Amino acid sequence: MLIRLMFPYILLIFIVVVYLYVRRLQLGSVLLKVNRALFSRYNADSFMLIIVITAASYFLSRFDLQNIPAASEGMILEPYTYAIFYGALVLTVILREIEKPALREKGISTSRGFWKWDEILSYRWSKSTVTLSISRGKKKRSEVWQVNGVDKKELDSLLKKMVPKQTGRSKRKK
Repeated sequence: MLIRLMFPYILLIFIVVVYLYVRRLQLGSVLLKVNRALFSRYNADSFMLIIVITAASYFLSRFDLQNIPAASEGMILEPYTYAIFYGALVLTVILREIEKPALREKGISTSRGFWKWDEILSYRWSKSTVTLSISRGKKKRSEVWQVNGVDKKELDSLLKKMVPKQTGRSKRKK
């Protein structure tokens, strides 16, 4: 009975640990944590994800609480174990989404994923905002961070050092 109760928590912890291990294995240790502005328009998708997961967790825990079989009398914390699990799930999503981007030995990790240095095509600055152009296979995307002015020089020097130089010039149409 206790194993059945603990299984979702063990699974959630296992997923988090495997994610952290794979990220560390592929990208190496952290060189610089980027102090980005958390509340900016570039992070709106993270906040939407948090809101959607929180709402879904609320309704799922409410559904579970209403449909618990009568045999739940012997459960530890009784039916509230479902609500606690969904709370832990929401907390995990929040912690992942507010994680600071990190420049690592072999690449970059953010809340949206991780990329190796050879997948970073280029970067450009616009005042205190850096835009990274990323390509993995045929899929292209960009990462945008609004950084503090103090960290801009250190971030720029690391990006100059780590982002591979483009070897060919772009051809103009005649």
